[in-house]
Amino acid sequence: MSQKWRGHVGLISPTYRGKVFAFWYKNLPTGVECSTTTIGFATGDKQTFGVDKSFQRAEEIAAELCAVGCEIITIPGSPPFILQGPEYEHAWRRRLEEKRGVPVVTGMAPHAVAAKAMGIKRIALATYFGDELNNGITSYFTAQGIESEIIPGYSFSGQGEGLYTTPMRALDWVSDEDVYQHCKRGMKKLKGKVDGLYINGGGWDAAPAVEPLEKDLGIPVIWAIAAEMWLTYSLLEVGEPILGHGTILSDSQLRRSEEVEKWET
Repeated sequence: MSQKWRGHVGLISPTYRGKVFAFWYKNLPTGVECSTTTIGFATGDKQTFGVDKSFQRAEEIAAELCAVGCEIITIPGSPPFILQGPEYEHAWRRRLEEKRGVPVVTGMAPHAVAAKAMGIKRIALATYFGDELNNGITSYFTAQGIESEIIPGYSFSGQGEGLYTTPMRALDWVSDEDVYQHCKRGMKKLKGKVDGLYINGGGWDAAPAVEPLEKDLGIPVIWAIAAEMWLTYSLLEVGEPILGHGTILSDSQLRRSEEVEKWET
């Protein structure tokens, strides 16, 4: 029987690094296929994420993936969406869905939707971004009625790169231990209490840190890539729990949240 009898995902990764690809392939439910390709971002400079280099390229790739039978398109990579804002992301997604005739999961809005589905009211934001992107992220959570507390962007090398507090290529050396410690330190310095932690970025090795952080902090932890995976399988109506990466993926009831229905309308 075909590997894609439950669904065929088209994944458009932002960079050439294999962490996002690996996370998807390691967690594919039985009967789900994933076809992958990349836009190819290589630096964290603002001009890298321009409309021509990101959205137009994503549209071209989406057409190619749909041509080979993908039933849903998922596009990780938050910065291009953050720079344009929630309204642009929503309008662009809807246009692409109408053009290709398949659902589209974009690279920022699903994260805030996941937090809303989990009932989070006040969330801490952990990233390797500077103020412009971090402030942009808060607008997405505000749109879902969620207050945000920003943990200053992680700096691995002591040097930034454009919009990033850690250069894109230096992220390859950031371990899950680094992610855990950065989040734990940041949480201790917050001015007020939060009932959720959000980790953005597929560049650092965040996946193994999510479950230990949930256990130790006693609150839900939403990693960006996990949130995109949650919404993708929710839209495909694949209810199989995925263990080891936080509540958003392990609680199959969240796949039936009314927030998923709102995404489709």
